[in-house]
Amino acid sequence: MMLIGITLAVMMAFAFWSWRRRQGLTTRRRQAELALRASEGRLRQLSSQLPVALFEYVATPIPGFRSISDGVARLLPGTAAEMLADPQVFFAGIHPDDLAGLVWRQAASAAHEFEWIGRSLLAGDGPRWLQIRTTTEFAADGRRAVHGVILDVTALKQTQQALERSRQELRQLASHREARIEQERARLAREFHDELGQVLTTARMHLQLLGRSLPADAAAAREAARNIETMIGEAYRSVKSIASDLRPAALNLGLTAAVEWVAARMLGAAGIRYGISFTQAADRLDDDYAIALFRIVQESLSNIVRHASAQNVDITLSHDRGEMRLLLEDDGKGFDVSGVDHAAHFGLLGISERVTALGGALEIDSSPGSGTRLVVTLPQVPLKADHADRSTNSP
Repeated sequence: MMLIGITLAVMMAFAFWSWRRRQGLTTRRRQAELALRASEGRLRQLSSQLPVALFEYVATPIPGFRSISDGVARLLPGTAAEMLADPQVFFAGIHPDDLAGLVWRQAASAAHEFEWIGRSLLAGDGPRWLQIRTTTEFAADGRRAVHGVILDVTALKQTQQALERSRQELRQLASHREARIEQERARLAREFHDELGQVLTTARMHLQLLGRSLPADAAAAREAARNIETMIGEAYRSVKSIASDLRPAALNLGLTAAVEWVAARMLGAAGIRYGISFTQAADRLDDDYAIALFRIVQESLSNIVRHASAQNVDITLSHDRGEMRLLLEDDGKGFDVSGVDHAAHFGLLGISERVTALGGALEIDSSPGSGTRLVVTLPQVPLKADHADRSTNSP
């Protein structure tokens, strides 16, 4: 009997211990659940205060959101509950002009990763910019689930817009500066050619008259007069050269003549063969376009002579449906375009800025050992009159 009593006591003690253990596990489980719920609550509260929202969207069989965080109410008009009940509440909060870019909402979209930036219609001091990034998962049955995050990038967009405005203002300032420089060059060229040239010509005429009036036995004076006349002639040639460098007189005859002149002066003098094929529309360009294209050609030829070691150069200007296209090709040693430091290569930077100021596009195709191809495309270039095309080539 004593043995039975001891056994019952042990069994009762074990049962009590098991009950207390279960009670402890239940209590700890409840505490863990409560802690988890509290953590989820804090996370929801925190996410609702942040300019970010997470969502899961399915396009088939019935389009809609499976989940969306409460923070969406800070980004779009409407609450998460409203968007879960009706996905059109979400899309109605996107600016109509930007809505078409949300391709992930379309059932036919197969984009695995997607990024979109557009405007929200949420009321505010100005447009609110959102960025949506999504990834797509496909189930075995072909159903597509889109997981996305929505970020408020208004501050970043405003900074980018301010930076772009600043760049545009700098381009306008640079364009205005270049226009004033060209005007100053033209003025100085006229003064060098007309006024200083006239002074030198007059001085030469007076010197010749003086030489004729010298006595026959004044050999030293005559020799000095001849030397002075030679120096005046050299000065006159220098004046003409400086005037041409400032603004070639050939520009008054049109862009074609100016390019022919600069090619002969730079390429011809360097022993480089060249070909020029210009549409006659080149001679109908406004002065701003003509001067800009001339300077682009001049700078390009300067780079070819100094760096390319080319044997042949082709310069082409075509015109089609209002679009002007300048093409310069050489068979030189080429260079790595991606490795060009524009902070140190102001020639290419100047070409790029001139093209941008004209609203055009610049393309440079080159690699070591394969020559260089430079293309300038100017859309809708205004012309003065109508003429036939012409082509010229160097002998």
